[in-house]
Amino acid sequence: MAQNTGNAKNILVGASPLFISNIDVTDADYVENAEPGVGDYAYIVGESFTKTLNDIDQVAGDFGYRNVGYTNNGLQVTYNPSYGSVTVDQLLDTAKLFKESMEVMIATEMAEGTLENVLAVFGQRSTTLASSGTGTGATDKLGLAGGALGEAPTERQLIAVGQAPTSEATATERVYYARRVLSVQQSQFSLARNAASTFPVTFRLLPSGDSANAGQEYGFIVDRVLTV
Repeated sequence: MAQNTGNAKNILVGASPLFISNIDVTDADYVENAEPGVGDYAYIVGESFTKTLNDIDQVAGDFGYRNVGYTNNGLQVTYNPSYGSVTVDQLLDTAKLFKESMEVMIATEMAEGTLENVLAVFGQRSTTLASSGTGTGATDKLGLAGGALGEAPTERQLIAVGQAPTSEATATERVYYARRVLSVQQSQFSLARNAASTFPVTFRLLPSGDSANAGQEYGFIVDRVLTV
């Protein structure tokens, strides 16, 4: 007799649409803690949050979330606590562990080589990308900024929408939200004869110090039921 050891409906498969704030924290119009489910980004009953975000009109220069388009190799989330240990004479092993540091990362590869995507991969300020003219002869120019000594990395916000555990009778999705993401690791891409260019990026997440975000300093993950 076979044992009921698990539920295959809880297995997650599939890539996640990825959205990044279109301006960075240095912009006067930047909105901190623009959480999914709140205000302009409220959930619509029965509608995927991907469609909700895509349907929001983006006003040039104002804060919003931009769909980065196609990605490659999915989304990798790394939750990496580091623990110190206390040893005592009477035990051969550690008597107690305590958390001494924490690191959370999100990594992906963007497959669309827009300058907006390259800007996010390089972790530069929105002001380093400028447009000139319209129609024939128009140009978009991304500066490769050198920065300055002591300059802080550029913060943005991130939302991803993926599959959640489901059942035959329901449709669900999982929304990932990160309050403060910074591209702080090396990224490289190639222009090759026989391969598509992809743009790998690893975002470091930083926690919020606001007491209103206690227990969800880095962000949160929400499972939504779309239909039953």
